[in-house]
Amino acid sequence: MVQSPSFNSSTHLNAVCRLKKPLYGLKQATRAWHSKITQYLHRISFRMSKSDNSLYIRSDSASLFVIIIYLDDLVIGGEHLIEINKVKSLLSDKFEMMDMKELHYFLGIEVIRTSARIMISQRHYILNLL
Repeated sequence: MVQSPSFNSSTHLNAVCRLKKPLYGLKQATRAWHSKITQYLHRISFRMSKSDNSLYIRSDSASLFVIIIYLDDLVIGGEHLIEINKVKSLLSDKFEMMDMKELHYFLGIEVIRTSARIMISQRHYILNLL
């Protein structure tokens, strides 16, 4: 390890700076985060989808549970609210998280929830394009 060009100390030639904040902005930060969360999700019985590296699935005979990862955002979905809360608790014990509750908008897709169904739309995205 070598000293940063902005930190040159002639009296401490072998000293380096300790970074006390996240490594956002570095090219390898996203890769490191993805590797770390993937290892943890495998540990709690999730498997990466063969068709999409951002989709993690856990299923058994009784239920299906999915997690979608985009950069440092997670979308968590499942059939049982108790299971969703368990997984959110496991993740928040391991990682610093903020629960945004129900999904309304993600990657240009608007999610509209009624008592009878869930609809997705890109209306807002298309209107912005026009």
